[in-house]
Amino acid sequence: MRVFNLEKSNDDIKKINDDIKEHKFERVYLFCGAEKFLKKKYCDDLTKAIIPDGAEMMNLDVFLDKRLEVGSISDACETLPFMNDFRLVIVKDSELFDKGNKIESDKLAEYVKNIPETTVLIFIEDKIDKRSKLYNAVSKNGIVVEFGVPKEKDLVTWVKKVAKKRGLIMQNDVVYYFIRNINDGMEAVLAEIEKLADYVGQGEVTEKHIDDICTKSLEVNIFNMVKAIGNKKLEDAIDIYNNMLLMKESPIKILAMISRQFKIILQSKYLSEKGFYKSDIAKKINQREFTVAECLIQAKQFKKKVLLQALNDCLECDVNIKTGKIQERLGVEMIIMKYAS
Repeated sequence: MRVFNLEKSNDDIKKINDDIKEHKFERVYLFCGAEKFLKKKYCDDLTKAIIPDGAEMMNLDVFLDKRLEVGSISDACETLPFMNDFRLVIVKDSELFDKGNKIESDKLAEYVKNIPETTVLIFIEDKIDKRSKLYNAVSKNGIVVEFGVPKEKDLVTWVKKVAKKRGLIMQNDVVYYFIRNINDGMEAVLAEIEKLADYVGQGEVTEKHIDDICTKSLEVNIFNMVKAIGNKKLEDAIDIYNNMLLMKESPIKILAMISRQFKIILQSKYLSEKGFYKSDIAKKINQREFTVAECLIQAKQFKKKVLLQALNDCLECDVNIKTGKIQERLGVEMIIMKYAS
């Protein structure tokens, strides 16, 4: 399995594109990883190539049930296509490659060895266990591609190309500012580029345009809030919190994200003190390198014992909210006030 790179398509991606051009398909594909946009894109590309417009009802089955039984998949695969070369079966987020039913997963591992020549089976999963029988069976009998989070420099190149097609000019520093404020995957990035195009029309995009029209991700808002907390800017932190509430974000979710941010800062601080470089830390804690760089800056505002206490306080606050000891909005506000004062 290879991780997809936006700049240099790997052999598996080339194989998928060749399959589409030649109309010759593998019996089974597995698209996995964190980048939902790319998984959807290649699934859609295959679907358009395999199923002509108007033929979906008779030749396409899509399964979304996490309690899926192999019999349902095999029955769909064994059904002959109607007035078409292939039948397409898509299984999404089944968890059969991760924490799903092991009995059904092992049964499916045997079945994928014998998928009919007239059927194409596509799995789309977020998490996989490479040790599972099913994963090994699919990798031996088909194509497995992991669509990981693109590297920042690759994403910058992609954003500039997409923006250019919409008549927008984005300098590198503006693109970096843009993707670091969106930070919710390529699908969200694409939607925000469309908003910029509608807002700006054509021409050069500035950071002010991004601030004016783009929706910053929850992760970015939490990052800015914790930054304000670390700098003891209580009013700024409360303003960010209130803005998130106005955007209908749940206080419980905000609390979980604050705790997550404290954890990332603590991990980055600890590993940095152990001599790890930013790139190594990013790999170890599964974060983008620029996120780690910013967390290391934030880490200077917090001692390790304070971060540990903050994590404990967040956990205690969560319990108190869920047991009715404190109102959720107030509970989160008290955490902010304690560490920003």
